[in-house]
Order: sequence, then structure tokens, then C-alpha cells
Amino acid sequence: MEASYLVSDVALNEPGKRVLLLGNEAVARGALEAGVGLASGYPGTPASEVLDTLVEVAREFPGLVAQYSTNEYVALETAIGASWSGVRALCAMKMVGMNVASDPLFTLCYCGVGPGGGLVIVNGGDPSCISSTNEQDNRYYGLHAHMPVVEPSNPQECKDFTSTAFSISEEFDVPVMLNMTARTSHSLGPVVLGELKPPKEEGYFVKNWGKYFSALVIAVSNKQKLLRNMARLAGDYAYRTPLNRVLEGSRKIGIVTSGVSYNYTLEALDMLKLYDVPILKLGMVYPLSKKLVAEFAENLEKIVVMEELEGFLEDELKKIAYDEGLSVKIVGKELFSPAGELSVDDALVAYSKVFGVELPINPQELALKTLGFSSLLMMRTPGFCPGCSHRATLYAIKKAVEGKGYDIVWGGDIGCYANASLPPFNMSDFMVCMSAGISIASGISFKSKKQKVVAFIGDSTFFHTGMPAVLNAVWNKADILIVVMDNGWTAMTGHQPHPGTGLSATGKAKAVDIAEVCKALGADYVRVVDPFNLKQAISVFDEAFKRSGVRVVVSRQECVLQAKRRVREIEAEKKRKGIEEFYEVAEHICIFCEECLKAFGCPAIVAGEFEGRKVSKIDLGRCVNCSVCKQLCKGCAITHTKIWRNTSILEEAKA
Repeated sequence: MEASYLVSDVALNEPGKRVLLLGNEAVARGALEAGVGLASGYPGTPASEVLDTLVEVAREFPGLVAQYSTNEYVALETAIGASWSGVRALCAMKMVGMNVASDPLFTLCYCGVGPGGGLVIVNGGDPSCISSTNEQDNRYYGLHAHMPVVEPSNPQECKDFTSTAFSISEEFDVPVMLNMTARTSHSLGPVVLGELKPPKEEGYFVKNWGKYFSALVIAVSNKQKLLRNMARLAGDYAYRTPLNRVLEGSRKIGIVTSGVSYNYTLEALDMLKLYDVPILKLGMVYPLSKKLVAEFAENLEKIVVMEELEGFLEDELKKIAYDEGLSVKIVGKELFSPAGELSVDDALVAYSKVFGVELPINPQELALKTLGFSSLLMMRTPGFCPGCSHRATLYAIKKAVEGKGYDIVWGGDIGCYANASLPPFNMSDFMVCMSAGISIASGISFKSKKQKVVAFIGDSTFFHTGMPAVLNAVWNKADILIVVMDNGWTAMTGHQPHPGTGLSATGKAKAVDIAEVCKALGADYVRVVDPFNLKQAISVFDEAFKRSGVRVVVSRQECVLQAKRRVREIEAEKKRKGIEEFYEVAEHICIFCEECLKAFGCPAIVAGEFEGRKVSKIDLGRCVNCSVCKQLCKGCAITHTKIWRNTSILEEAKA
């Protein structure tokens, strides 16, 4: 059967059709098949596409509310409201977002969900920190909050497990975490579609003070109810659920695994030609069924646990083995690293050792050979796009402090501007989590009086958790300069809108002005600059450094990628009319001072030769006409040219 691949396939009402979906898109489809009525979240890789997909198809499902939230705890609280109104709700976030949402999460588990209002939390894990500052293992939230955790291994399971998670949530009166990783989120695979279930268009909050008002004896009573429900879930349901599967085998050594590690296990065993190994594939990774584990381990001498990150399953299995008096030996993290992603190579080496089978290939030798070929490839380091406003902002700041002798601490934050830590700027001394730059900078300013402290923050991060940090800095009289990199979008995760964009998930919305917010919060000095106007930006930053107190400079210029997309039709029309506009280096004038090449670092500018000497050149294929290089050129060698080939200047003026 052939499979198609379109985002619109997520919304197809053709049960039985086989389509290709990303894991995240399959989660969205599973939610639609479950009749989800509200979807919320904050963009964060690798979970972003779950909500992006639901936002994209929401118009085709009357009654489905899909919205981006200012942060994760707001997103979860919004989902709670829908659930308590009897509407199925989904909340998506990356794993560090769960820390933000953990305040309402624990109490939600006590209170439970509304009647018919199952609630699923999609957790995007990130082993190897591909796009995160840590690789925390959020399965422990299940243990800590007494919350079921299910973990799919492929796109089909992503869809099916999501639908099942809603049913579990309602049957056991508890939210359910769908634990994803970057590999499952972004893997592309065939998915057989099921029936779509229309979302509830109207909910109703039925008052139940003893359930929803969590305090004192009510909270304790709710916790007791939660523990009873989880015990019930760990009993017959966890034993019989098709989320867990046993692959029979005759060997005395078995394997317990879940998620993407299950795929690695099957591939490695096939390469080792081991087809008689018993495998317990867990789809529900918390709570575990004691009966299922005991039956699986009954005739085994050893169990090998393959799982990414911490030894969560290994520890749970060892608890059960102790409680049930099982004599089986359980090993895991002595074979598999708790840090970074695992791979088929890791599985090959471990299982070869455990089963005493010779490796068909030597993964280390293969890696060394690959490393030799990689030296032939061009190095790709992270960097700002050509025409990125952040580059211009950083350059303006460096010029403002040049020669002043300031001892400056640069506070970084989460976003595209994290690239400030790299050459040629080297302007990020630390990066912890969203908005931490401001508060850490404040703490430094209270005790390190001889240093000037600067905190960078993005516009979306400002709305996420930055406002309390600014208010705290004002309240406690910090002496810091806050630079808000305002490019109008939540750019790093896929250009989702935020409260300052003027758009919501469904259309036009009121745009909240960051500068006005900072004034309302009491900042001592607030200015807005256009980083593409270098002279103005340098002047404002110079003044800001000379002042004291909480100073805020909002550097405002739209993300160049979005700006170019928005004017694509206008540019196409200009091209049809024969209108061209470009910047170029007058090579006979260029003194090759390398200001544009090295100090500014625009990737559209390269080194070349002219009449036997080095000069800078502009790659017109990459240049986006931001004009900054022309303003900073020390030799006045960069020119701006506009050509009308098929149109007179008068006609263009009239147009």
C-alpha cells in the first residue's frame, strides 16, 4: 500500500488510509481521533510540531481550540480548565517546560481530570541536548507526581498511544504523560488512520468543591484517591494493556526496553542473528505491572534493560524483583550510558557482550573511518542568518563599549541569540534557562560592583518568564542593562507568534509592546532602537552603559526569514518588472580592513581577490539587503544599487 505525506493528511477523514507522518504529527492525529477539544502549549524543540500541526488544521474541526500560550504553566492551567469543563485537552511542551508547569501539575494529579475531560501532557525529551541546556529524564515526574507515563517507539504508536492516553486519563482520573524523544518526535513513518471523533463544541464546569479545591484535609483525601487509582492502574490494567508486549524467546537472558531503544534492540539482535531472545517491550513505562514483570522473569537468569538517560526502568524492575522475591539478575546502566542518546551501535556492543556473540562489524573502527571522511566536509558551526537583526544588535553594543575599558559580564539566554557566545562576538558568559539571564545578572550586580552587567533576552522569552525577572530587578534596585532582542516571533522553534507579534494561533490579536511593559514595571531607562540603524543603536547603547539602575533597550527588527517570506510576492513582482536592488563592494576602493568580514561576521560576505590583493566580496545569493555592512564600512567601499530594467523611475514612483 502506498503512503502519502502532507501535513493536511493529519486531518483526513479516511479511516484505514496509510499515510506518512512525523511522530509529532501522529500525536496530533491521535488527539484528533480522541476528539480533543483544546490544545495548548509553548513552542519547544522537539515537541513544537504537535501544537503547530493542531493549529494548522484547527479550522477544519469546529469546536477545536488550539492556542499558543505565554509559557508552560499557563498552557497546562488552560488545559486544566478545559478538562474540568468536561472537554478532552492536550498540552505540549519540551522537557524543561515541565519544570515550569510542575507547580500546577502536582496538584492537578491530586484533583484529577473532569468527567469526560481526559488530559494528555506531551513531553518532548532531548537526549544528547540537541536543542536544550540539559537532558533531564521526565519519566521521574510520573514517579514523583503519581502520573501514568506512556512511551511510543514509532509514528503509528505515537498516534495510537495518544488516543489510549485520553482513555486512561478518564478511567483513572489522572493526567497522562506521553513521553517522546527527539527521535520519536521527528521520525517519519507509515501511520494507518482511524476514525476522527468530533470535539465537544461546548463544555460545562460542574462545581465540585471537594475535588477541585485542593487544601488541607481535601488535598490529603485527594492524594489518597490518587494513590488508590494508581494502584488500580498498576494492577489489572498495566498487566493486560496492549501498550505492553512480550516477544517470546527460549533464552535465559531477556531484554526489557521501551521507546526508540526497542527499535535499536530489534535491529541489533537481527545483525547478531539472535532471534530467540525474550523481550518485554513496555509502552506504559510507569506504573509497571508486578505480575507482568514476574511472569516475564520467571524462567530467566538475567534481564538486560536498554533505556536512554537514567536507569528509571532498571530501578523500577529491581524494586519489583525485591518485592516479589525474584532471583533474576537485572543489569542496565553498567552496559548503557546514562548520558546522551543511545544507538544501534550501543545495542550491538552490549548484546554481543551479554550473549557472547561475535560482532559482525566493529562500531568503533567504523566510526574512526567515518571520522576520516568527515574531515573532507566543510565545517558547519552555528551562526546567525545573513541579515539577522541580532548580529547587528551585538555589533552595535561592541562598538558602543569599544575603547571604554569596561569590565562586562554578558548574561545569555535561550534563543537564536545564544549564538552571541560564539566568535566574532563572544558575548555570552553563561546560559541556564529561559529568562535566567536577567535574574542571574541582577544577583551579580548586587555583589560585583566594579563590573557592568548585561542580560540578553528574546521577545518570546520576555513574555514567557522575563517580566517577573525585570520586576524583581526594579524592586530590588539592580544595576543591569537588559537588552531585549525583539524580532517579532518565537523564531528558534519555528516562528510561532507570541503576545508581541500581533497574531495568535487563530488570527489577528492585540500586540503587546515590550517597551511599554518595561516602563509599567518601573525600569529606570527604556529605549527602542532599530539595529539596522547603526548610528542610532550605538548612540543609545553608549548612553545606556553610562547610566545606572535597571536600563532596558529593546532592539526591534523583524526576523529576516519572516520578513522575506512576507514580501515574497512583492519581490516576485519587482523581478517581473526588471527591478533589481543589491549591495556590492567596490573592489578598487576596498582596503580589506575585515570589519565586515570578521568584526561583523556576516556569512554573505567573503574574502576574495582583486588585482592581486585581498578584498571583501558580497555573495549576492545570500545577501538580504539589510544595509548594515554599508554603514560600518570603514573605506566607504560598499555601494547600494537599484536598477529599473523594464520600468521608468516615474512609473515606479507612481506604483
